[in-house]
Amino acid sequence: MHLNTDNKYLVTYLIALFVLTLVLWFSSISFQTLNYILLGFCWSLTVHAPSLKEKLELKKYKFSLLRFVFGFDKFLSSFSENFYLKSLLRALPPILLSLLCFLISLEGIFFASLLGSIYFEVIFNREKIYNFIKFRKEGL
Repeated sequence: MHLNTDNKYLVTYLIALFVLTLVLWFSSISFQTLNYILLGFCWSLTVHAPSLKEKLELKKYKFSLLRFVFGFDKFLSSFSENFYLKSLLRALPPILLSLLCFLISLEGIFFASLLGSIYFEVIFNREKIYNFIKFRKEGL
């Protein structure tokens, strides 16, 4: 079976999402906090999806909410070239959405969506992080 880039992307990150959900399900965190973590992961998963980026460039999606989300993410990531700061800036929208959900329900830890975003960024940039660690070990 041959997978194209979109399918590889989906399979890789859906397996990562399944592993994250499975690990967190058997931990002692509340269900609402689990949802906040998954929101952070799924937000980043959607924003980085290659097939959606191409589709949203079509004229018929000019005023869609998803195009606004992609544009907002692009705007936030343009503030810095630093990898860590860019990842933190990209995590702001799910944190704000989690804050709004927290204000309605007053349950869970809304800042936990940052953990889901960080988990996604680590998997998404795993080769870059691996090369950075490898370079640091060689320099010692």
